[in-house]
Order: sequence, then C-alpha cells, then structure tokens
Amino acid sequence: MRSIAAIAISSMLAPLSEAAKTARVFIDSEASVGYNDYKESDAGAQYETYVFIKGNFYGGDISDRSLQVVTFEDVVGTIADSMKQRNYYPSASPSEGDLLIVVHYGSTSVPQNLQDLFLIDPDDPYGDQGIDEDPVINDQLYRDLGRLSEFGYENQAGMTNKKLGIGRALNRKNINRTEEFDLRVELEDERYFIILMAYDYKKLRTTQEKELLWTTRFSVPSIGTNFEDAYPALARAASSHYGTSLEKYAKTNTHFGTGSIDIGTLETIGVEETEDSKKRK
Repeated sequence: MRSIAAIAISSMLAPLSEAAKTARVFIDSEASVGYNDYKESDAGAQYETYVFIKGNFYGGDISDRSLQVVTFEDVVGTIADSMKQRNYYPSASPSEGDLLIVVHYGSTSVPQNLQDLFLIDPDDPYGDQGIDEDPVINDQLYRDLGRLSEFGYENQAGMTNKKLGIGRALNRKNINRTEEFDLRVELEDERYFIILMAYDYKKLRTTQEKELLWTTRFSVPSIGTNFEDAYPALARAASSHYGTSLEKYAKTNTHFGTGSIDIGTLETIGVEETEDSKKRK
C-alpha cells in the first residue's frame, strides 16, 4: 500500500514539476530621457493609454508549430495584463491613446558559423532611433501611418540574439570575464522573444512625426519548451520593466506557462485499512 501511495504521489508531482520548469528571461529596455522624466514620479508610474499594432513576425530557422498556434491576439492579450503593473492600459478607441506600441515577436535565427556567432557589432544596434525601411502594416486603419519598425528590411527574414540587447550588453565597457561568458552563452541557442516599441501616438496623429519613446526587448531560450508556454512567461518577467531605462539589462527567473505555482506541504489525512490488515489485528 505504501508503494502504491508513493507512486500516486510521484504521478501527481510529475506534471507540477514540468509546469514549474524555470524560464530564464533576458530583458533589455531603454527609454528617452524626456519620457523617463514624464513617466516616473514620486506617486509612481504615470497613467498612459496605448494601442497595439502588429510589427514583424519571425519564424526562426526551425519548423516550430507552437509559433503558428499562438496568435497575435493571444500575445498582446497577455502582454496587456502584464502592462498594468506599469500603469499602461488599452485605449478606449484605436484612433486615440498616448502610445502606439508596435509588437514584434517570434524566434531568433542563430548563425551556424562560430565566427559569426561571437562577432559583436562595434556599434550599438539601438543607438540610433532613426527609422529606415519598415514593415508594411496590414491593418487598414494604420496603413497611412507609414512603416514603424527600426529593424530594417534586411532583418525581416531573421532576428538574431544580438539584436535582443545581448550584443549591446557585450559591448559595454569594463565587462568582466564571467559576465562576458554568461552573455555569450545566451547567444548560442535559438530564443523566443517579444519586442515592444512605443511611439508618441498623439504626435503621430497630429504631425505624422514618428518619435520612438521606449523599446523593451525580452527573450528566453527556446530549447526544451514551446512558444505557447514561453510567451506568458516572457510577459510576466517583463511586467516591471516596460518603458524603463535599465542601466545594463535584467535577468528574471519565472515559470513557463500561465497562472502561478504554489505547492503546499504534503499532509497525510488518513490511511485506509485493507481486509488483510484488519485480520492481522
């Protein structure tokens, strides 16, 4: 009977253990000085409204069904819940709001050549907030707003780990060997990611000027998981960093999937006696 109980307990804990697998999320975020001064106050983060719009989708180099199962609406719905922590809320109308947030997501492509893998661009890939070639926006309402991505046409076929803020982190001065090694490890495998780029929507509507106020990038290694479990973990990990300027970057551990994990103390409430045990008494 004890063996049976042990097996039962193990079978109950197995799915919990799988669900509680740790997601190691890398977060890079930067905002303009003017926006920082506006957003942060002694009373907390300033209340702002936003409209989401779909940017680029990156399918990666490997056939990944989970990327096709999850819709853009799934992604932004989960992000919207997590953004409330920073006092961001959806606009009541798609033609109003403080921010227009372009959402890029998908999987990265990892160079097969090791020299390419460890070659870091000498320039900060996000140092220039200028907008060159941008993705065509399919939503009819926003076609006249132009193209709203800074990644460039040549990058639409694939996103690299370096462009998720890891390359920028490696280019920092006075980086020590341990930190450099850890960052290079982050470059080695494909990653699921979400990137939010927030534009001044009021200025865009009135002057057609595209002013990028902040960009937050968050990613997690894709090996051993799938995008269905990864995107809720990404949103949860980034919830306190949207619209911020991190001094370097942040690493946050959370669990994959939705909900919360809370495994209490295992308690025995009784043991049912078998007929054999009753006879022995």
